[in-house]
Amino acid sequence: MAAKVLGYSREMGIAIMMEHPLPGKGGRHRQTISYGQSPNLSLLPREALAKEISDARAIYRRQGLYTPQIRRSLQQVIQSNKLAWLGVFEKGVNS
Repeated sequence: MAAKVLGYSREMGIAIMMEHPLPGKGGRHRQTISYGQSPNLSLLPREALAKEISDARAIYRRQGLYTPQIRRSLQQVIQSNKLAWLGVFEKGVNS
């Protein structure tokens, strides 16, 4: 997002902890599409956030763990980003 939003740095990012399943190796974070990848700079911030949330939702669904609590947590990530970066995640911004 640093390439798209003035004043943003990686330390300012909003994240969700994806716990490690027991037993298991590497945890859910390593299953995400963005793990170890460079950011896709062709995406708008809104598109990137939607893609990441959708990916996390799919991981929890595959594992039979997509509960109302997980759903609320993902919605909180969206809301926290919108509040922290007013206007950045609105439709039509930066397009």
